[in-house]
Amino acid sequence: MSIPSDTGCRSVTAPGQPPTMHSAIGKSFHRGIPEFSDLMLACRHHAVLTFVVGSVFAVSLALAAWTMIRPNYHAEALVRVREKSNVVFAPQTSRAEDIAFFRSQAALVRSHQVLSAAFDDEEVRQLPDAIPEGDRVEWLDGLLRVETQSGSEVISITVHHESPQVAQAYCNAITRAYLDEITHRIASDRRLRETQLEQAVAAADAQLDALWDELNSVARSVGSDSSESLTIRDEMQFQSYRDYAQQLQAAQLRGNQLQSQLEEYQANHGGPSTVSDEVVEKLLRQNAEIIAARKQLLGLELQCQQMQKIAASAESPQMRRLTDQRDLYAGELEELVNRTRAEISETLQIQAQSERQQSLAKLKQQIELNRSEKEYLRERMTELNSVVSRTTPKTAVPLDMSRHAVERQSRLADGLWKALQEFRIESQSQPRVALQSLATLPEQANHSRQLRAAAVSGVGGWMLVMFMIGYLEWRDCRVRSARDLISRSAFPVFGTNAYAASQPKSWFGRRQKHVSGGVREAAARIILRNQDASRPVALMVSSCIADEPRHLISQELVMLLGNFGRRALLVDCDTDRSQLSHALGAAQSPGIRQLSVGSESLSAEAITERLIATNQSAVDFLPIGTMADDQTWIDPRMLRAVVAAMRQHYDAIIINGPSIMGSAEGALLAEEVDSSVIAVFVDHSRWNQLVLCEQSAAESGIPLSGSILHPGTGKPGLRLNPDQKPVLPNRSLAADGTESETALQMEIGALQEEIRRVQADGDESNQQKTSPDVTNHTGKATHS
Repeated sequence: MSIPSDTGCRSVTAPGQPPTMHSAIGKSFHRGIPEFSDLMLACRHHAVLTFVVGSVFAVSLALAAWTMIRPNYHAEALVRVREKSNVVFAPQTSRAEDIAFFRSQAALVRSHQVLSAAFDDEEVRQLPDAIPEGDRVEWLDGLLRVETQSGSEVISITVHHESPQVAQAYCNAITRAYLDEITHRIASDRRLRETQLEQAVAAADAQLDALWDELNSVARSVGSDSSESLTIRDEMQFQSYRDYAQQLQAAQLRGNQLQSQLEEYQANHGGPSTVSDEVVEKLLRQNAEIIAARKQLLGLELQCQQMQKIAASAESPQMRRLTDQRDLYAGELEELVNRTRAEISETLQIQAQSERQQSLAKLKQQIELNRSEKEYLRERMTELNSVVSRTTPKTAVPLDMSRHAVERQSRLADGLWKALQEFRIESQSQPRVALQSLATLPEQANHSRQLRAAAVSGVGGWMLVMFMIGYLEWRDCRVRSARDLISRSAFPVFGTNAYAASQPKSWFGRRQKHVSGGVREAAARIILRNQDASRPVALMVSSCIADEPRHLISQELVMLLGNFGRRALLVDCDTDRSQLSHALGAAQSPGIRQLSVGSESLSAEAITERLIATNQSAVDFLPIGTMADDQTWIDPRMLRAVVAAMRQHYDAIIINGPSIMGSAEGALLAEEVDSSVIAVFVDHSRWNQLVLCEQSAAESGIPLSGSILHPGTGKPGLRLNPDQKPVLPNRSLAADGTESETALQMEIGALQEEIRRVQADGDESNQQKTSPDVTNHTGKATHS
């Protein structure tokens, strides 16, 4: 007897090999960690549960956060800091310096000296319990917030605390400490500036008096009539002396700058040269040998991971060899990295030392050139001065030079006196920093922190609930769509297209009218397409575990066969729950359990007495029967006898059997039928159980034709008709006629194919040779 099979059946094994389930098992159970988006999408199957539990949990966490976190009281003080200082004369600072001064005040308020001075305030000392232990400055800095408003020139000093008195005390203490600090700094800077100006003015006056004395002595020595003896040569020498003096002054200034640069360079680069680790690491990453070694080590790591993923033992020779080789390459890579790092560091240090020496030599060369230039200028000035003194002691050149020096020193002294007087006047102007208002006792609490904590806790609770429900759904392996079975089952899946068509296609969730496409497809491929019509098919409808309502598929299957004009016998062998007999109202009727177990050959008349007619004239029902004290299961021999006795009277025998993994009788009863199908129900069955069931069936040798995907809803419409007595027709003559007719059609089809092939060849000799044979075969077929 040949088992009906589907020619389009998918298989996970190569042709000619026994079916294996390793790939399906691996695909089912060895899944990776799911992504968070997948878990969020999985919650749509439990929308009500997610909404209720998430809302309750989120509200509970939000209330707990709101209760545990106390509200804060904010005390605020305002201080005005002018960006521009009030001046009567020309301003002494630039706009950039004024903006920098304003912005630096926020850092000054948070400085260590201001916060330390705040703890010495009288108002703070009256609250000894509010001063914490440990780092008090850091604690106070955490309570402080300083905001600057550039347009309004206002600095806001805010302190938040759970107690309004503490917030007010610390805010006022910080404000007063800041005002004392900034006032002291400004006054100290003014006193220092005024002292420096006074000293500069005194020195300028003393030097001016000395120059006046020199001018008087030169005037007395020259005389009033000697001015006419001034020659063009003396005028040129005097002009040259003046130019050399200006050049010498510029050279001295440049020499001082170069000497400062040399001292600064020696101070900054006096120690040993250091190499940046980032540069060394960057050069290490660009090294070709290290890149090649890392790629080789990464390849070995990937091989080890792949070996571990396929469940290779860590003690296997190949795994041990890969591990040893990986450790060897890792050691060599570490040694290569250390050696290369040392070489790179040494090279970089040498380069830095060389660059430093070149810069220092260049700077020293510039200083030496500057020194030579100053010596040359001094020599020229000395030479000009001696020439002028030797040639004409009575000329007016020394007199003019003294007058020029007096005039220059007089302008300098006047400018210093003017700056000193202006500075004293500006010191009497309004202060640049002024208090606007101290902090008052806050009356209303700030709940922003509570609100943020409650919002974060609520959102976190929602996310946690969605993560947990999504993870449970992900681990539950429920059949939610057809692709859950198609991608994992090793056998055909009937009803995938029909189920997809029955899903909602509109925004309002309107569903199409359900059509049992899975049952139709299974009946067409397994029963209706059976070539050996004289041999009825005995098909058992089973499931993975006992919870699935497989009696719905059994009823739809027999009704579908009855509508196709096929006589079908429905046998209830569900020892798990007997849902079919209860659904049809025949739970107390005698059935297959009441048949004689000891008889080797069971007559059709004895079975007919237990049959019950249905509202489908071509469908009869054999219930499971009442349960006796000594018989709670169905003997597989009894099912074999019933199938053997009823084959000649029915076109198909549908057995509503127990589950394969849920009961011990499932595998035994499945071996007594031609084939079995597994009922899979959407939102109820699990695809990992289906994979285990298929593996168990393959290992036990149970023939499977596939699985039927069913939505698990709807009423098949099969009802019992106890008033009508079933009549068993004899299918022997019809079967013989059908068998002879089928053989004749096959023979005629073969002859027609051969005639078409001969006509296409066009070979006359072959045509004449084969014509008598074709004629004889045709005559025999016609005679038959």
